[in-house]
This record gives sequence, C-alpha cells and structure tokens, in this order.
Amino acid sequence: MVSWELVFAIIPGIILFLYGIEQFSREVQLAAGEYLRNIIQRLTQTPVRGTAVGALVTAVVQSSTATTVITVGLVNAGIISFAASLGIIFGANLGTTLTSQLVALNLTAFAPIFILIGFIIGIIPGRLRIFGRPIFYFGLVFFSLSLISSVMAPYRTDPQLIALVALMDTVFLQIAFGFLITNIFQSSSVTTGLVVVMSQNGLITPEVAIPILLGSNLGTPTTSLLVAARMNTSAKRAAVAHFLFNFLGVLMFLPILGMFTNLVISLGGDAGQQVANAHLLFNLTCCIVFLILITPFSRLVMRVVPGREDDVVFLPKHLRHPLPASTPESIVLIEQEIQNLLSMPGRLLEELESMVADPKKYSPQVGQLQDYAKYLDGQINESALELSGRNLTPQESARVAGLVRISKLGQVLAEQTGELVEITHVVQEKGIVLSEESKAAVQLTLIPCTMNLKTLADNFPKINDLVNKAMREQDDLLRNNVTAQYRDYLDRFASHKTPSGSEFSRILFQIEGMTGTIREIRKSTRLL
Repeated sequence: MVSWELVFAIIPGIILFLYGIEQFSREVQLAAGEYLRNIIQRLTQTPVRGTAVGALVTAVVQSSTATTVITVGLVNAGIISFAASLGIIFGANLGTTLTSQLVALNLTAFAPIFILIGFIIGIIPGRLRIFGRPIFYFGLVFFSLSLISSVMAPYRTDPQLIALVALMDTVFLQIAFGFLITNIFQSSSVTTGLVVVMSQNGLITPEVAIPILLGSNLGTPTTSLLVAARMNTSAKRAAVAHFLFNFLGVLMFLPILGMFTNLVISLGGDAGQQVANAHLLFNLTCCIVFLILITPFSRLVMRVVPGREDDVVFLPKHLRHPLPASTPESIVLIEQEIQNLLSMPGRLLEELESMVADPKKYSPQVGQLQDYAKYLDGQINESALELSGRNLTPQESARVAGLVRISKLGQVLAEQTGELVEITHVVQEKGIVLSEESKAAVQLTLIPCTMNLKTLADNFPKINDLVNKAMREQDDLLRNNVTAQYRDYLDRFASHKTPSGSEFSRILFQIEGMTGTIREIRKSTRLL
C-alpha cells in the first residue's frame, strides 16, 4: 500500500534538490570572480586533471549525482566548457567507488551547517557577502539529498524489499532494480552501500550484486538530464555525456559480465569486498577507456545533441597570462581580444532578432554575453596593467591607453545592447503588442546601427578613411531615421493608433545611445 507520508516527504525533497542546483548555478555565475574562475579552469585544463577533480569531489560528497548536476550548472554558467566537463563526469563515477571501499565523510550531515554559514555570511556586510548565497544553496542541495535519504532509510532493510531482491533472477531485472533504487535515493552511493551490506549479510551473491551496480550507474544521469533540460546547449551536452558514458560502459561490460564476475571473485575477500572491488574495477576501466577515446566520444555527444556552438565560456579568445615578452606582440593580442569584445553587441542583436521573430526564444545567454563582455574588459585591463610595468615608448604607452578606453567603451556598448534586448523582452512579457508601423520603424532604425557594429568589429583596429566615411554616413542616416520615427510615433500616439505607450520611445532612445557609443569607439580607434 502506498505511504502518502513517504510520497509527500520525497517529492518536496526532490523539488528542493532541483531548486537548489538551479539557484547554485545562478549564484556561482554572479559570485564567481576571476580568481575562482581561473582555479576551476586550471583544474580542468586536461581531461586527466578533470577526472581527478571529479573523483575527489564525489568522494567527499558521496554523490556522483550531486557532482554531475553541479558540473552541468557550471557549464551552463560559462565557468567551464563542455569539453572540460567530460573529465569531471568521468571522475564522478570513479569517486563513488570510495564509498564502498572506505568509511567516507558524510557531507549531507553537514548540510545545515552550510545553510547556516551561507545565511550568516549573506547578512553580514563585507566583501565576502556575495559568497553567502552560493554557500546557502550548496547546503540546500545536500540538505535535500539528506532529506530524501533519511525518509527512505527505514526501507533499506524492509522485508518486502528483501523479498523483491529474491525475484531478481535475470541480469536485466537486476540492472533495472539498481536503476530504480538509484533514482529513488538520488544517489548511487546509497545503492552501492546497500548492495555491499546485503552481500556481507548473505542476502545476495556477487553474481546478483554486480548487475545491480551496473544499474545504479545507469540511474545516476537521470537528475542531470532533468536539470539540463532548461539550460544551454553545452549544459545539455554535459548531461547527455554523463548518460552515454554510463550507458556505453554498461554495454561494454555486458558481454563479459560472467568473466568479469569470476575475476572479481578470484581476487578474494568476503562477498562485500568483492562487490566493492567490482564497483572500483568497472568504473576505473570505463574512465581509462573513455579518456583514451575522449575525442570521438565528444564528437558523438555533439552529434546526439545538435545546436548552437556559441555558448559562452568565460575564457579569453586571444589573451594569455603572462603576456609574450615582445611588447608589440602583446599589444596585438590585446587588439585581437578587443575585436572579440566588439563582436558581443552583434551577437546580442542576433538574440534580439530571434526573440522578435519568436518571443518564446528569449535566451539566458543575453545576460551571459553582457557578463562575458565585462569579463573580457577586465582581462584586457589586467593585460594593459601588466604592459604598463614595462619600459614602453611614448607611442606604445599612448596606444595601450587608447586600447583601454576602447575596451571600456566596448563593454558599455554590450551593456547597452543587452538592455535593448531586455527592454524588448519586457514589452513582450507585458503583452504589449507594437503596431506594425512601430515594428517597421525599429527595424529600419536598427539597420544602420547593425551595419556600423559589423563594420567596426570587422575592421578594428584599423579604420581607414573609406571605412570612416561609410560609418559616418550610417550615423547621419540613423539620426535622420530617429528624428522621423519620433515624429511619426507622436502622431500615432496622439491619434491612439499605438497601444505601446512610452515603450517605443525607450527602444529608440536605447538605439541612439548605442549609436553614440559606436561613434566614440570609431573616433578613438582613429586616434590609435
């Protein structure tokens, strides 16, 4: 008979878990300064190092589910790339083996402490306040896991559960059982711990326990797939990579399951130790195989999850630290990074065009692109500061100073463009429908602005006389367009032919501001 108390205890726990992960991703994106980003990115620069990180983190938290969904959140936040996430995902499964080999720390028991620490840090004024929310939501994730596990704990030795195990008389039923239990507990560590204890007590044999362990591996990706459904393409790929890694690993072992079981038994130890050894050998073998085949595996995931290839990752495209010893070469790298920065407003306008065509296509990438532009400006300023410590010629000093100003203007331009997208989104969210005349006016006004954006990004850092003249002509065209559109808008508004109130004028004003910033970048570039 269904226990409603059990149902209403588990469902809120799962909801808390999903909410905690989503908010943790968001708060990490806000709080992760450059230093933290650099640490995470350095630790995942190679697949092997990423695997070690994934194994270590999972060994501490005792939940590969938590490790992988947090990894998916970091990918969605742009802190690490999809490629960098693969090592962590591989290592997460390896880390769960320590649960069955050692009496590991139970971090879920400390979840209330994390929640309390996060809350206190969040209300105390100071520089550390920004880390309060991420710590709070980090604790909430593990508190929800603790809630789910504590509710299910009495059922671990339930006679009906033991009787159910006796019915698992085929490999596929045993795998299905492991899959089901892992999804109920939201942790493969719970499943493996249960299987080891049952083996030690003679309730099941290693021949039955090992397929259950394979099923537990299949059950761990469920949550990450669910969480990633609302995230960007890279996050979806990380979640699918987690599933494929486990699924293909199980397929790889199924044909040799009998030989593998005999090998594990031949290593000795009691039944519980044999099961723990099987868990370790299975995951270690999968890690090694997939690390060797990581390139084709990555391509497979990208084919399975097609989509946009321009998800934001907070890494410079050209700059590197430290800068090259050659000052002219370093200045060129700064210029190339500014060119990358100047492409952000164009990408934001592409998001605007997509959203205008279909209001449901509003993308969280809008905020990420704005944050990325700010990040790039910081990287460029840091590089300029490094250069200022060298013995620069007056011409080099003036050029670096000019580049710093252009970088800041580029970041401002990205903010303005992002605000234009947000204004348009708010208009659509309020259900305000721009008239066809207003839509046409906005599109007409955006044409010269978009052309100048593209011209600027394509030609930086050299704006010759011909390009300068073309951009000035677009400025004049836009100025005339805006004046005419304001006049027509006021006529329509006075005659009650537009329901949009002041929203249309806000959009025009924002485009004017963008044009002014483009003009300043053009003039500053001419002075380089």
